[in-house]
Amino acid sequence: MKVAYGVCALLLMAGVAQAETTSYKAPFTVLQDTQSLSAGYGFCQAGEACVAVHKAAYKAIEPDAVQMPPSSQHSVVFNILSGILNQTMDVVRTLSASLPPLPFHLSEQNKVLSWLEGLVALYVFFRLWLAYRRRRAFKGAVQTGKRLINSLADRLQIRRKQLVYQNAYGTTIYDKWEREKAAFMQREMLNCLNEHGYQNYIDRATPELLAYLDKVAFDTPAEPEQKISNPDVYSPDMNPFDYERYCARLLRQLGWEAIATSECGDQGADVVASRGNTRIILQCKLYTKAVGNDAVQQVAAARQHYGARYGAVVSNAPYTIPAQQLAKTNKIFLLHHDELQRFVKRVEKSSTFRMR
Repeated sequence: MKVAYGVCALLLMAGVAQAETTSYKAPFTVLQDTQSLSAGYGFCQAGEACVAVHKAAYKAIEPDAVQMPPSSQHSVVFNILSGILNQTMDVVRTLSASLPPLPFHLSEQNKVLSWLEGLVALYVFFRLWLAYRRRRAFKGAVQTGKRLINSLADRLQIRRKQLVYQNAYGTTIYDKWEREKAAFMQREMLNCLNEHGYQNYIDRATPELLAYLDKVAFDTPAEPEQKISNPDVYSPDMNPFDYERYCARLLRQLGWEAIATSECGDQGADVVASRGNTRIILQCKLYTKAVGNDAVQQVAAARQHYGARYGAVVSNAPYTIPAQQLAKTNKIFLLHHDELQRFVKRVEKSSTFRMR
């Protein structure tokens, strides 16, 4: 492509040089005397008047005709520019002299050169426009692929941990991970690019997308922001273990001995509280959704295991209807943590409560 552009440029320059040196329609013949001009395709044998016209027309581009301003005759910059101009014109004259004469008149040549210039400009513009469209589509394909990788970052990190391992000799083995990446590109990535119309750029974008996939898969995920949790103050963002300690603290405020079993082992009970000969088992659930049957089943089993008289589920969330029905059958109390102390006070006032 660059060679074709260069040939077109030389033809244009040679044609312009010829057009500026002559303006008649007679056939071309080369002058042999010392007064003939040195550039272009040559000149016909004409009279002295015609030769004078040719010299006057060519004077504008003769190196000897370049006039330096009087004030800049010794300027270094002007001398350099003049030298470059002289060398350029020498090259143009040499190349134009080596070309064969054109088979048509100058007026026709000027029209052809104008059309040729327009066609070359149009062709160059068209190729640049196509290159811009391809470049823009390639960037779109890469960005689409990166968005897909980011959306699956957690899954890719898990697969990388599963497939990259060290053998008995301490060498890290990536074979399974490389096969996983190839399958990912052929399935998920190709489907994604097809949906966005970039399927023709999958091969070109694959190296960059594979490098980005490795970067995401081997990146250590950021630690989740630690939520402020205080077992003495309720918060919906508190740690579930602190929620158990919070419920145990509510019982200790009423004089009960309450232990959060997360500190000593769990048998389906989160809090075991006792006072005298009475024991209460609590299952504490810090939920963002309704509590189901599982919590009721756990506290019912724990009540039997610990030999407790009362069992209750304590939560910040509501309870499902099946959980309420199961709790009624098993005589399990379903409480909000704000109701816990009132529940304990009712237990203390009941006829079954015994201090000794």
